Amino acid sequence: MTNLLSRLGVTPASPEEAGAWRTAWNASYVQARRAAAAAAVQQAATNITAAVKRLREGGLIAPSTSVQDLVHCVSGHLQPRLFPDTPLVSLALQYFRRRNAVPTYLELLHACQRHLPIELVVNVDSPHEARLWANVSAATGGAVVPVLSYNVHELRSYNRMTGMARGKYVVLLQDDDKLTPEDCSWLPQLVAQFESMPGLAMVGMNSFQLSHGEGNNREFNYWRDPKTGNKMMFAFQVDLAPIAFRRSALRAVGGFDEGMSDPGECGIWSDWELTIRMWVAGWQAAFMPLVGKSRATPNETSGTHKPETGVRCWGRQQNVASACYMGRWGAGFGASGPGKFLEKLENYVRQTNLRLLQGSYPPDACPFRKGCGLEGDPPLPDKYNYSYAALPVAMVLA
Repeated sequence: MTNLLSRLGVTPASPEEAGAWRTAWNASYVQARRAAAAAAVQQAATNITAAVKRLREGGLIAPSTSVQDLVHCVSGHLQPRLFPDTPLVSLALQYFRRRNAVPTYLELLHACQRHLPIELVVNVDSPHEARLWANVSAATGGAVVPVLSYNVHELRSYNRMTGMARGKYVVLLQDDDKLTPEDCSWLPQLVAQFESMPGLAMVGMNSFQLSHGEGNNREFNYWRDPKTGNKMMFAFQVDLAPIAFRRSALRAVGGFDEGMSDPGECGIWSDWELTIRMWVAGWQAAFMPLVGKSRATPNETSGTHKPETGVRCWGRQQNVASACYMGRWGAGFGASGPGKFLEKLENYVRQTNLRLLQGSYPPDACPFRKGCGLEGDPPLPDKYNYSYAALPVAMVLA
């Protein structure tokens, strides 16, 4: 480091030397990095010494064990999240031919960078705009990471970006939305919630469901996490977008099911299916009212509501995806009811809310259609209970 500082003011004597020491750094930048590195080393040494002391006092290592003895053990597995400049959060944007929205997402990136280490991974579904995104990446020092695709649309886009992302947490975004508050003050709250709940894998910030039927009160203002104070509610299902994930959990369950959507088609019902899969895998999903949405490009129609795509998405694609969802998790009879499995899952989510969150609802107004008892699985009230009595016997026995 001292050698580098001394060379910053010296003209290299040869082309080889000039190439070796070519840099845009100046002395103040190098000195700041040196000071930060020295502070980090000192803090790490303090932490390591304290950890070794605890291990000795607990009888977990021999009194004669030195710090250097332990280096050989702990160096066998590195922690990539501790590398310098590694983002904590990856914003992941599905983009298709909305040049007017690009400034909106650069503003979001810069606002979020004031709070936390951030990157913006962009699936560019219109690769003829590669020059635009290459220039944006260069202008942001690589904080914007373009992934050049060709009309793969939602599900494949989300999986590709998750594979590219480096952050511990991923927030999926769509290019026709503008998020508020625009100062990104919502992001530290989101991260704090993930950090306080190791089992939390998925947080929706758009809308959510507590069942496949009526009768549950979706008033999230009744509920708070007593540890963070954040308003939240564990959810049976959450909707895209924006939606945030613990990246390790998303990859552990296999990501979005690409079999529910053809390339180029919308990913309707896939968010609901993924939420169920998270619960089944032992993770938790929740809703947090952290952001509001408006149009990023007010004069443009949403991609899934254009005449050439609306019927394909909300008609044909929805029929295909919902049949897949119900066949996997529902009654197996199409959309005739949620089935006993999803009813049991609804009860589990209800109990999770009651056990882990602080509820401020009136004592005589339980918000759940199965009541507020912590034990058991009460039957649904008759007015919410689906009956299969009218179904053919062959379907019931199938």
